[in-house]
Amino acid sequence: MSHSTSTTHHSGATHAAGTTHSTGHSHKHTVEQFTEALNNNHLNNLEKYLDANVVKTVDSQTVYKDVKEAQQYYTKEHNDNKSAHWKVVHFPDNVDHAATTARARISYNNKTYNTNYTFSSTGKIQRIEAQTENNANPPAATTTH
Repeated sequence: MSHSTSTTHHSGATHAAGTTHSTGHSHKHTVEQFTEALNNNHLNNLEKYLDANVVKTVDSQTVYKDVKEAQQYYTKEHNDNKSAHWKVVHFPDNVDHAATTARARISYNNKTYNTNYTFSSTGKIQRIEAQTENNANPPAATTTH
């Protein structure tokens, strides 16, 4: 009997020694999988996406400081807003692949949030900083001639 010794991940990608992973794509994938888990009320598996000491702020107010508080927060959101869904409105494809942060626009319950994600070395979300978009935002910069 012979056994294959190549290193192949479940995704089918084979990695040579010394190569680095493309974190930009994986960050986007993590955020998409996280929002899908929230929408499907899979709140017992948040540790797959969130660091144990994850912190989330919304409009500079801390809403949770660890995975257990995150589960409680999202359970309450789900119970209070059963018809609302989290949606990734925009996640740039041209993310710096070596970066530990990423920006996205997320919508939920008729609001859109400019959101900064910080990722741990393991690729889990460590920090979420969401800022509500509103009409008080200044207009886009214009060029004068």
